[in-house]
Amino acid sequence: MSLKGFFVTGTDTGIGKTHVSRLLADCFSDRHATTYMKPVQTGCTRNSTGEIRAPDYDYVMCGSSRMNGTYEQHVPYCFEPSCSPHLAASLAGTSIDLDLIKTNLDIISTSMRTVIVEGAGGVLVPLSDTVYILDLIMYLQLPVLLVTTPRLGTLNHTFLTLRILQECSAAIAGIVFNNVGNEMPSPIYNDNRRMIRERTKSVPFLELPFGKPDPHALKEFCDAIEQRS
Repeated sequence: MSLKGFFVTGTDTGIGKTHVSRLLADCFSDRHATTYMKPVQTGCTRNSTGEIRAPDYDYVMCGSSRMNGTYEQHVPYCFEPSCSPHLAASLAGTSIDLDLIKTNLDIISTSMRTVIVEGAGGVLVPLSDTVYILDLIMYLQLPVLLVTTPRLGTLNHTFLTLRILQECSAAIAGIVFNNVGNEMPSPIYNDNRRMIRERTKSVPFLELPFGKPDPHALKEFCDAIEQRS
């Protein structure tokens, strides 16, 4: 049985990628063995015993996903400063190695049917002076799920992200229109949804309301993106 998985990226930081990752991981876990990876996490904390903890990973794994390796294999790079990964790595006196991430992904994917990999920020967030999240996406060769929002400015961010993914021939599995900020219905909201939908008609689309999602819509979206992976 071949591995199927997705790389969750966003049009910005604070876009709701982790929330979306958990929804997807839980939905796929109802069907088959599913796991989750956060290759690089900044803003980590330490527990009472001094162990470093990655908040995004801990949140997603409170759901139905399976831990299929060590904590370090699921989150290869944990940094405490809340900043860009390249700066956090520099402050820690280390560098982010794509080969190490891929090796750990291969390990935790063993016996898993689906793996959800969540990036940091958007596609041009730097992992070093010369390497970006986009390079990690292309190296892992997973279909991309793009998380965007209905707020003002989303059209520029969404279309720029889609353009660079398409120019790099990245496979776009789906788009999630995530109302992370609880935006009220308005002409801006409705037009943003229309514009994004009209320009991505061939790509599965999920509109997530603020709060609890529609389970039927989520299931249909997972059905659609699974067929494209």
